[in-house]
Amino acid sequence: MACPRDETNGLAVTEAKLAALDGLADVDTVMRAVETVSAYFTGAIRREIANLRAERATGLSERDWQRASGPHVTRMLATGRFPSLAKAVHDGTDVDAEASFATGLDWVLDAVAANLDRPSA
Repeated sequence: MACPRDETNGLAVTEAKLAALDGLADVDTVMRAVETVSAYFTGAIRREIANLRAERATGLSERDWQRASGPHVTRMLATGRFPSLAKAVHDGTDVDAEASFATGLDWVLDAVAANLDRPSA
């Protein structure tokens, strides 16, 4: 498990994370579960920070950036080089960051739960 050096009260935070899953699986599985959920949170937070920094640097909201880059993206998708991306852009549902985070977290927690078994007493 990574050293909690970058967190205030890192040892206490790590203890709380591990204790929340204590008894649900062997210690190595619990550690991987904690790392997986923590990595999801870290990634989501970093993505949000990157979006806020880009907005500040360009002065464009995400919606404004999409409008400004729309013609270029449309031309690129029309080349046929990006069929999966084109399908996602044209057929996918646009969801806000909160809904995207919640859905992703549900998936991560479901995957973690599938790997946790209460040990026999």
